Amino acid sequence: MKKEAEFHISDGQYLTMKTTYTVQMKDKLRLLIGEGKSRDLDITITADFEKIPKEYHLLFMKMMMVRYGGIVNIHDNTNPFEDPKTPKKPWYKFWKSN
Repeated sequence: MKKEAEFHISDGQYLTMKTTYTVQMKDKLRLLIGEGKSRDLDITITADFEKIPKEYHLLFMKMMMVRYGGIVNIHDNTNPFEDPKTPKKPWYKFWKSN
């Protein structure tokens, strides 16, 4: 992947664009103060993935979701970052859902 590109605009002017590997997670904390009123606090967590090898991007994103995300879905407690796999059924049980 090319990390930088130049675009010619006109009259010797160029626009330089750089690739970014910044990942942002946004969340909101809401404090209910009664009588239907609330106060919100917006939270933004930013991570720079530029120096991380590409094969680890997905793993680190899942780790961020587990640590900083509001909802955690873990399919297997022994390996929470593994993709859930559906068990293979014999071909003659194609009509069964489980």
